[in-house]
Amino acid sequence: MSDSSGKINFRKISINSKIKNLENIQYALDQTSILVITNTNGDITYVNEKFCKISKYSETEILGKNHRILKSNFHSKEFYENMWKSITNGKIWHGEIKNKAKDGTYFWQKITIIPIFESDGNILQYIAISTDITDQKQWTETQVLRERFELIGELSSRIAHDIRNPLSVIRAAVENLKILYAVDDVKLKNMDKIDRSIDRITHQIEDVLDFVRHDRMLFEKYSLSEILADALDSIHIPNKVQFELPKNDIKLWCDKKRISVVLVNIILNGIQAINENGRIKIRFKESDNLAIIEIEDSGSGIPEHIIDKIFEPMFTTKQQGTGLGLSSVKSIISAHNGTISVKSQPTIFTVTLPKKSDLVSQISK
Repeated sequence: MSDSSGKINFRKISINSKIKNLENIQYALDQTSILVITNTNGDITYVNEKFCKISKYSETEILGKNHRILKSNFHSKEFYENMWKSITNGKIWHGEIKNKAKDGTYFWQKITIIPIFESDGNILQYIAISTDITDQKQWTETQVLRERFELIGELSSRIAHDIRNPLSVIRAAVENLKILYAVDDVKLKNMDKIDRSIDRITHQIEDVLDFVRHDRMLFEKYSLSEILADALDSIHIPNKVQFELPKNDIKLWCDKKRISVVLVNIILNGIQAINENGRIKIRFKESDNLAIIEIEDSGSGIPEHIIDKIFEPMFTTKQQGTGLGLSSVKSIISAHNGTISVKSQPTIFTVTLPKKSDLVSQISK
């Protein structure tokens, strides 16, 4: 009897030891990995806390659901077919998958799917062990986009510079033609159309150059009314556009050329918004440390669903335009430690800039 009970106790200890080992293994996996178990139909039968955290689903919400609930539609149909074919044939599958969380956001997993067999050789279930590689993927995508953007920026800059010279020649030729041949209104209107087209192309070129250039800012003390005058001189202003200009003036430390670019872009947007027929009001305000520029147009306003997007690169609702102008404006203002905002009905762009040199000196160094 003693031998028998000894063997039983030994087996009990051995079983308990194995159970403890399994518990330790599961604990280690739960602490380090995302763990999901599905049946042979792909229905989820177990998830750990890390899975719930990354997928935004609670355990009760996800158990019993098919794994397709996480499908992001990033991968091709063939991708999933090859994965399923591999694991249903009893092979271990390794790969990277982009999935969709409950809130619609996406996450990447580096994943290993292991078929688990019954004693008769049939597959009982699949265990998926994975790690979150979302940050690495986003970093890689950002690097690729940055490299592509730098290449596109360099190419755009070269093309823009190359276009400038023939545009200058065309503009000079048009001015000569006006003097020689524009003797009636019809010919003069045709010449003006060419002029406006040149202005539009020139403005688009400047948008590209302002967006891709990385020249050092040159901060000096300037008068806002002087910068505004320069900006207005560089714009073709249609006859039916009326301006209400500020009567006061403000001195501030800034890069004169860049702030002129800001004013030109916002004013041109206003001219387009009023279809070259209406009023644009420009106001200067100030506090102890800040200069505030408000530019208001009498147009129909900016639709509410796009107002938060207008400063994004490449966003435009116009048939002509690069979608870079307001993005460049925001970058210039940020480089001055300032802010820019917009509200609609009526449309008012508000630019706030620090006046004092000590607030921008760190940028100019």
